[in-house]
Formats: sequence, structure tokens, C-alpha cells
Amino acid sequence: MILFGSGMSESQNHYRIDLPTLLVGGFKGRGSRHIQEKKETPIANLILALAHYYGVDMDSYGISTGAVSLA
Repeated sequence: MILFGSGMSESQNHYRIDLPTLLVGGFKGRGSRHIQEKKETPIANLILALAHYYGVDMDSYGISTGAVSLA
């Protein structure tokens, strides 16, 4: 699994909303999907979901508000 992205979408304004993020890898053969979360969803929610996917028992990660759905 490879996670590639940026910490800011508009670096001049230090804007951290709508981050360009690419997650590549197999989720049990389910690919070719585009998932868009609600505006202002922390990227930490994706990291938390990946931790859960790999069996790491975590309640939160950074400023996460809950894991995103990878289903």
C-alpha cells in the first residue's frame, strides 16, 4: 500500500482543505475507486482507517475525528 499526497492544497495560503491524496494498493481486489470525503475531513481519519485495516488498535490519530470508510 502506498499513500502519496501533500500536506497543503494551496501552499501560498497554507490551505489544508481538499488535499491531493492518492492511495494505491489492493483492498482485497477492490480497486479503481474514487472516494471523496466531506469538506474539512482531517487526513488523520484516513491514517486511522489504514491502521485499523492492518490490525492496529487505535482510538485516534492526531486530530482524527473517526476513521473513514474504506468499504
